[in-house]
Amino acid sequence: DGPARSPIASSALPSRSRLLAATDASLGASALVGSGASLAAALAAGAGVVTGRRQRQRKRGRSLAGGVARASLPGLGTRHIGEDEALCDPDTAARSIEQLRTELLRAGTSLPLWRGRPAAEDDRLLWWFLRDRRLDVTEAFQKLTHCLKWRRSFRVDYLGPENFGKELRSRKAYVHTNNDVCGRPVLVVIAERHNLMERRLTESCQMCTWFMERTMDKLSTVPPPSSGESDGDVGGHHVEDGGASEDGEVVEQALGIIDLKNFSPLQADLEFATFLVQALHDYYPGRFARILLVDSPSIFVSFWENVRPLLHRYASLADFVTADEVCSRYFEPGTAPTELQRR
Repeated sequence: DGPARSPIASSALPSRSRLLAATDASLGASALVGSGASLAAALAAGAGVVTGRRQRQRKRGRSLAGGVARASLPGLGTRHIGEDEALCDPDTAARSIEQLRTELLRAGTSLPLWRGRPAAEDDRLLWWFLRDRRLDVTEAFQKLTHCLKWRRSFRVDYLGPENFGKELRSRKAYVHTNNDVCGRPVLVVIAERHNLMERRLTESCQMCTWFMERTMDKLSTVPPPSSGESDGDVGGHHVEDGGASEDGEVVEQALGIIDLKNFSPLQADLEFATFLVQALHDYYPGRFARILLVDSPSIFVSFWENVRPLLHRYASLADFVTADEVCSRYFEPGTAPTELQRR
């Protein structure tokens, strides 16, 4: 029961000086670009990438069928983890589950618990990581064991507001009272309330993890598909816990909103951003259907170029939007985060 370790392994990150130098260089490059045609062209190219991605997502959503298809709402993201894998037949799912369970049992009793329970006993946990890894058992095993070891070293089950009181009082992040129009819980981050010069990295990462856990409390995790379908089943899954939308659809994913209004070099925290990316990719994979980057100023463009490669395929979840778009497309009137409604 010693103190929490550093939230980011030294082998996973460059040194602090290199990170800060990279940030300074990128922000300097942004300043040189200025407000001229080069920056306009860069933003236009980014918009083209987002538009193309939306078209591919809509095409993919139309190809799905049954309960999972109903979870895809045009342009707003999904509610399920790994929609294509969710459609696999029960026999394939069962084989994958048993193979992953066997690998976990081979790892022995030294493997950390998942929220107080052996991971090998939780089919829903195994099915979650398998779907994220597209049913690749080896990759799912590696990712799940990495997650379990991190949870133990970071003492995730013991985190509370007493660990990061100053960070919490800043209200730089919170779980929104209202769900979005898809029935998904919403985690909000207000970037301008974060200060690179004042924060303590460990406390910032502890608060980030705590809010991820509170978001998880609002989400379901479906078990692998069964051969039959009855009351309480969605596309062959029996829903046993967590979130469901008003239309009865199971909700496994949340919506992330990062408000970038007034973003400046004081918020260009590459160390914390790297931890956040690790959390999204390694520790809570597939749990966010969409990350909305709201009202980003031109200075954010170069910072984003440093962060985006770390996200791998999860970079496709990010969407640059305005506050008006968030309020009108993702929320019922009057239910969006207050900070976005005031503009």
